[in-house]
Amino acid sequence: MTKIKHILSRLIVPTTTIILVIQLIFMTREITWRMIISTINDVAWWQAVLLIVFGFLAVLVTTFNDTILAKWQNYRIGKVELYQRAWLINVFNINAGFAGTVSVLLRRILFFDQSKPNQLKPYFQMYVLSLTGLLLTSVCAFLALFLKIIPTFDDIMVWLATILIITSIIVTISLIPKLHLWLGMKRAIAKKFIGISCLALLLQMGLFVITGITIGVSSIQVSMMMFLFVIASTIAFVSMTPGSWGSFDVAMLLLLSNVDVSQDRAVVWLILYRVFYNILPLFSALGLFFYRLSRKLNVDYRGVPHYVAGMVTHRIITVTLYLLGFLLVLSGTMPDVAQKVMGLNRLWILPSVYAIANQLPNIILGFLLLISARGVANQVIRAYKSTILVLVLVVIYTLISYQYIAPVIFVAVLLIAFILSKKTLYRQQFIHSWEQQVVDGVIWGTLIISYLLLGVIHAPFVQHRFHNLNHTGIMPSLHWWIMGVAVILMVSVFSVLLLRYLHAHQQQLGFIFDEERLNNMLAVGDTHYTNLAFLGDKRLYYYQVNNQDVLAVQFRIINNKAMVMGDPFGDANYYAEGMQQFVEDADILGYMPVFYEVSERIAMLAHEFGYDFFKLGEEAHVVLDQFSTSGKKMQNIRSVMHQATRGGFEFNVLQPPFSQDIMMQLRTISDEWLAGREEKGYSLGFYDDQYIQRYPIAVLEKNSHIEAYATLVTSHTEQQMAVDLMRFTKKSPNGVMDVLFVNTIAYAKAQGLMTLNLGMSPLANVGQHRQSFGRERLANLVYQFGSKVYSFEGLHHYKSKFTKKWVPMYIAYSRKSWILMVMIGLLKIDNKGVKRAPEIKVVYDKDNNF
Repeated sequence: MTKIKHILSRLIVPTTTIILVIQLIFMTREITWRMIISTINDVAWWQAVLLIVFGFLAVLVTTFNDTILAKWQNYRIGKVELYQRAWLINVFNINAGFAGTVSVLLRRILFFDQSKPNQLKPYFQMYVLSLTGLLLTSVCAFLALFLKIIPTFDDIMVWLATILIITSIIVTISLIPKLHLWLGMKRAIAKKFIGISCLALLLQMGLFVITGITIGVSSIQVSMMMFLFVIASTIAFVSMTPGSWGSFDVAMLLLLSNVDVSQDRAVVWLILYRVFYNILPLFSALGLFFYRLSRKLNVDYRGVPHYVAGMVTHRIITVTLYLLGFLLVLSGTMPDVAQKVMGLNRLWILPSVYAIANQLPNIILGFLLLISARGVANQVIRAYKSTILVLVLVVIYTLISYQYIAPVIFVAVLLIAFILSKKTLYRQQFIHSWEQQVVDGVIWGTLIISYLLLGVIHAPFVQHRFHNLNHTGIMPSLHWWIMGVAVILMVSVFSVLLLRYLHAHQQQLGFIFDEERLNNMLAVGDTHYTNLAFLGDKRLYYYQVNNQDVLAVQFRIINNKAMVMGDPFGDANYYAEGMQQFVEDADILGYMPVFYEVSERIAMLAHEFGYDFFKLGEEAHVVLDQFSTSGKKMQNIRSVMHQATRGGFEFNVLQPPFSQDIMMQLRTISDEWLAGREEKGYSLGFYDDQYIQRYPIAVLEKNSHIEAYATLVTSHTEQQMAVDLMRFTKKSPNGVMDVLFVNTIAYAKAQGLMTLNLGMSPLANVGQHRQSFGRERLANLVYQFGSKVYSFEGLHHYKSKFTKKWVPMYIAYSRKSWILMVMIGLLKIDNKGVKRAPEIKVVYDKDNNF
């Protein structure tokens, strides 16, 4: 028997709820969404704001119960944390409370860290006292019916009598001395709970009344609305449905039908009431709940959830800003879509003025939103204030020009979401990359072309040809183009101002050439590319540990790309953390590093930072201990060497500083070799007197006159010598460079080095496999069939005469960059970059000698 009672008690509430929901559906089956939306659209924006404020205020008052509870029970909890928990408890209880059961349960859960003996008793006491507001108003309603002040509702006195009886029973039971239910309750605390109960019910009642007045219900008086609210609340309490949903609404529909309020109007009334009292606060509570949950998960999972959520939110906001800007511009350029600005209809006498006033705000705000969206997409800090300003202007303009509340709410929600996502903006400056310029160019081009097409369509001859509009003379077209010029001018002015604001505060990455600092870094570690730093066409980034330089990279800026030349140099133990810091510092300033001609180790490190990479080619490394001119394969080399000896050619390695005569010969050979072509740079040494004076030069002389030469660069860290700048005269015999290389190999070996680097062979052994990346397969086709432009195969074949050891070199670039734009950047910086190399810093010893 007990089990049956237990089951029945569990079935009462859900059964009642189902019956009430079915009854609600039956009563509203003839109500359409079009009727509801039409009524809601009649609500002015200021009325919606008033309802929102009243709705949240009615809920906010109930949270004071928990502040009193915390002070009464001596909770040790911060104010912000207390308010958050109180909001969750009361909002969820309003929407899902079973006669106070949910409120007690939620307080038990959310105040678990403040638990004390007999903790449930204060919760019960607070709940009973929270009913006093409804009890007092029910007594007033009962007296009004009993005294025939409101004679129409005699049949519902039973509900009022029921709540009075239930309340009397609860109070009587609670006063039994043996139960001690009011033990510990102070009179002052009880008065506060009662006061809050009455205030909360009055605010809730006020929201209901204001909602009815807002939608234009004038058939009943305010006093009757208040009476009906008390009756429906009483019925909802007695039925004990979750959060009073269903029973309150059904009762209110029945009551309103008795006072000649139409069903569609009554439904809209209840929907608006539920939206502002239940749904909007519930959304805020759910948002707060998920925020608290995400904060806990974020701590448990080391910040990953917040990072992912931030990125997703940022993407959504960026796309929304673009779409909103696009739609605003379209609505401004398309007269059929544009909304008329209130109060400007009287300007019809001046068509051009009216058109400008009607469409100009849309177009200007639309383009400003597109620019702001780009700044937000780039995650630039300076875009924060400017975007807020633009969105606020859009909100104001929407309030003035549109008659519906939905657009205002949409933009306002977007504004709030953007403000809350402030942490996703971290870059210190705005750089418009080529990739972004292409995307934005497509968007802006589409809008501008559509605008121009619209102007052409409005031209008189077009309208006469296709629409036979005889009344369209020259004036409509003239007005249209006058408006177009004015719009373009104003959009240009505002766009330039916003772009200048975003582009302000430009800061360079790294440092300019400082010979002393660079030499100190090279003393720690160098590579066969560090000589290129002395060209002076690059900047240098230094990674420090304990304020000491331990690692450096050389790079040149082009657009938003920091083109790094070669591997980092310095202490190899700091490659990983130094590169990571470089990538992060570059990212903060809006730059994306591109690692060009780097080793496999650096390419793999860059890949860990989310970079793509592919093989550029291979460097020819001559292993000095293994090199020999003996054997059949080297027969041609030996023959050339003998011919050079018989021809009087001599090999020497000249050490700087060089005399004026030597420099004159070197420059003459270089000018002849270039034959008017522009000198290359960045990844290659170029001829410059200051640069040439820094390194030894291997020369082939005949009769004390230089016929060919090559600058030699030594990397002590790599135990390697590299051939940098190579030049020879036109009259020098074939094979002169073979002789120079063989002698240089012997010289390098005599210096105790391990390898001689003959330089890279571009695209060598790239994309030879079917499973290779598509871009590498394409590079292989260029290698095989591009000999008319550059002798890729010929260069690789030539260097193969001296070595079989080929070391792959790579390019690594961010996945956010387009490989086409990376290649264009490399082509654009493939030049000297400076008029001349930095002067040599002369260091004297104590005797004032070099």
